[in-house]
Amino acid sequence: MATSIRRAARSQVIREMLDYSTAIFDPRGGIIAQSTRIPIHLNSMSRALEAILRVYPVEQWVAGDIFSTNDPYSGGQHLPDIQTFAPVFWEGQCIAIAGTLGHHLDVGGRGRGSYAADATEIYQEGFRIPPVRIIDGGKRNELFFKVFAVNIRVPEKTMGDLDAQIAALSIGVGEVTRLVKRYGTDVFLGTVQQLIDASDRRMRAALLELPEAPFFAEDIIDGDGLDDEPLRLRVRVERRGDTLEVDFEGTSPQVRGPINCPVSSTESAVYYAVTASLDPGISPNYGAYRPIKVIAPEGSVVNPLPPAPVVGRMVFSHRIACAVMAAIGQAVPERAVAPYYGNSNVYVLSTRDDAGRQKLLFEIEVGGWGARQGADGPDCLSAGIHNLANTPIEMVESEFPLRMVRYGLREDSAGLGKFRGGLGAERSFVVLRDCELSAQFDRVKFPVPGVLGGSPGAPAKILVERDGAVKELPGKLINYPLRSGDRVVILTQGGGGLGTPAERPRELVAEDLLSGKIGAQALREAGIFVEMEKVK
Repeated sequence: MATSIRRAARSQVIREMLDYSTAIFDPRGGIIAQSTRIPIHLNSMSRALEAILRVYPVEQWVAGDIFSTNDPYSGGQHLPDIQTFAPVFWEGQCIAIAGTLGHHLDVGGRGRGSYAADATEIYQEGFRIPPVRIIDGGKRNELFFKVFAVNIRVPEKTMGDLDAQIAALSIGVGEVTRLVKRYGTDVFLGTVQQLIDASDRRMRAALLELPEAPFFAEDIIDGDGLDDEPLRLRVRVERRGDTLEVDFEGTSPQVRGPINCPVSSTESAVYYAVTASLDPGISPNYGAYRPIKVIAPEGSVVNPLPPAPVVGRMVFSHRIACAVMAAIGQAVPERAVAPYYGNSNVYVLSTRDDAGRQKLLFEIEVGGWGARQGADGPDCLSAGIHNLANTPIEMVESEFPLRMVRYGLREDSAGLGKFRGGLGAERSFVVLRDCELSAQFDRVKFPVPGVLGGSPGAPAKILVERDGAVKELPGKLINYPLRSGDRVVILTQGGGGLGTPAERPRELVAEDLLSGKIGAQALREAGIFVEMEKVK
């Protein structure tokens, strides 16, 4: 299913960045298996499917049906993420449901690419799809497709990507049917139950490694882009027997700006952080998540009430993962890890060609991971919570009128320590046509912290150079005008260091210096400069 979407998709967001997921569910909406795509989608697709099942009970489904939604207040995450589901029937019984989720280049709204940093209501963020049957027994709901297509900026790409998702469902239905035809219904359903139970047992066993006591962690978010006030994320992680309670009491109330995090995203971030910290090999199905209870107060930024805007929910999703891993690191110090770059650094470029057609470029840049016990953080690597690929610069230049100038590691961006953080990235380009820039960055004001004496990583920056003058832009902005010839420099966050910099072995300091990852001045300021003559 995953391979078919990648081959058939039209937009670079799905085809190159790989921002999509595919999965199989039981008839009640519980996830059975997910492809190795996007962890933030872990189990969140179940919430959307369960919302659909409340409107359209499975007894009303027939072969050839396809249902869809993108509504964050019906189990979705944000409006660009469209989910589709199709039943698998065998001998008149629905035995499974195939599902797909794709992040679409544009679904309408006030912001190009459906990212409006100044949105104050979800109604401004794009075309909202409630639980709806888009294909009825194999017959397309043409009214839905026509209405949707005229409300989006790049229908040739968005509609093509949606068709790719629909095609993948037929593969999922066909493959499950093949398994049942070969082994029989009883064996298939029995095996599914064994998979669920095995993940449940394995998660409960992993949880027993934690002390039975509360552990707390906090993080600070720059702000929502509308108000300049920092926002607080607070989490309590506590094992109770063979279950885990993750409570966000004390977290900031929901905000006007679009960085509120729907509860489905909050839960998925928690599931990722717990699994990654304790047992990454657990099969991703709902059995693994049954022992984890997430308490997200209604009306908070981690469980907003409608009509709060949510398109930038990954600001909090990443920080939820960082905070939960920090709390687990306190409980099990040998698993402690410094925070990573902690944001999906989204920027969107928009213009029109000579024929007046909309041109969009949607990019997400990543940064450095935090150091961990015994190892430096990886440089410029997509963190597990979103697991994206980078878009090749040749593809970027073919999609949008710009010329890439530099794409490489950002020197001196890593947090220093006994084990240093990973480096962020620099992506610099010159725009070749007047256009507009929108962005959803964080950790611009508050850098990635180090732990156990480690220093923080460098904060993110967006710079624009015009006529020899350099201007630093805010992290969250919409439709900033760029002129042909402007140079844009995207600098992403470095990961936090672990342990004091003075503890770092001198041969590793020398390696950092010779590789160009850490400069002489940064080492001098840390009091660990190694003279070049001695290094040589």
